[in-house]
Order: sequence, then structure tokens, then C-alpha cells
Amino acid sequence: MYSRLLGAMNALGTVWIFILMVLINSDILGRELFSTPVRGTTELLSLSIVGIVFLQLGHALMAGRMTRSDMVIETLLLHKPKIGLALQAVFHVLGAVFVAIIFWGSLGLFEEALEINEYVGAAGDFTAPTWPVRLLILIGAAATGIQYLIMAVNDVRRLLAGGK
Repeated sequence: MYSRLLGAMNALGTVWIFILMVLINSDILGRELFSTPVRGTTELLSLSIVGIVFLQLGHALMAGRMTRSDMVIETLLLHKPKIGLALQAVFHVLGAVFVAIIFWGSLGLFEEALEINEYVGAAGDFTAPTWPVRLLILIGAAATGIQYLIMAVNDVRRLLAGGK
């Protein structure tokens, strides 16, 4: 069930990337052919990148696509599985802690964005509120933290089952 939620968030991020691609191409064609760019493209891109990353972060972790150096951990898992699983569990717990710190730090920014009606852009030209992206950061960080904890629990279960 949880993997379906992460998959849906990932799919939403993918669709968002496609929409941005259409927006960027429309902006370029508008500039070159009609000397009329699409207003707000730069602002939307700057907001979107962060939102997309946090939408897709949990799924990337679940699918094993997060960047990490496997040289030590894979060798330990192969030759000394108990030590490897213990170390991997520690890394997963630390990942959850770091994502929790991101969540905690972003919570105040989200509340502030709502409170002061923060936006990007220039009034009268193009504006967009920042709170939706700040909310996505919170959702994505929470989802990634939960995934790290799920992985840590699985590591501990495997460790208790004899390292298999």
C-alpha cells in the first residue's frame, strides 16, 4: 500500500516534468517566433525543481536508486552479513533523522509562507504562491523518512533472522 503512494507521488513528479518541458518549449518558441515569452516560466521552474525532487525522493529510495557508495556495504553484506545489515540499519536510521531535520526546518517556512501569503514573481506581471511547494517538501520529506524507517526495520528483521 505504501509503495503505491510513493509510486503515485513519483508519477505526479514525472507528469510535472513533462508539463515543464511543454512550458519551456512554449516559452522558447514564443520568444523566437513571436517575441512574446511565456510569463513566469523562470519562477515556475525555480519552484518546480524542489517540488519534483521531494515528490520523487521516497520512491527513488524504495527502488534502490538513491546514490550511495556500495563498495563497503556490499562487501560486508556478502562476506559478513550481520555486520553489513547492522551498518545498513544504522545508515537507514540516520537517513530518517536527516530527513526529519529537513521536515522540521521546512515546517516553519511552510507556516510562514501561509501566514504572510508569500509568493514569487513580480506583482502585476506574474505571481505564484510558494506554500504549495513548501507543502510538497513536507510531504516528500515525511514519505522519505517513513521509507527509511521501513528499510531500517527490514534490516533489523533480517539481522534477527540470522543475517539472511
